[in-house]
Amino acid sequence: MELFAPEDFKINIQGVTAAVTEHNVGDQQLFRVEFEDGRNPLNVIRASTVNGKMWMSVPQGRLKEAELAGQQISEYFKNKK
Repeated sequence: MELFAPEDFKINIQGVTAAVTEHNVGDQQLFRVEFEDGRNPLNVIRASTVNGKMWMSVPQGRLKEAELAGQQISEYFKNKK
């Protein structure tokens, strides 16, 4: 058993439930968010920028959704402890 095995969990983004799967890609942790309302899945990472850490979509272009999903992902791990 891995010490930090990837997890699958659910979050709620503005009233929509989304299934989250965690993946390790190289040295980067990526989260795939699949929405129950049928919109396209979203891949997000926590990136370091000159302005600090922020959630970003991969590929870029869905920053607002990435920020909302990232906040819920952070809350999930914060409350899990």
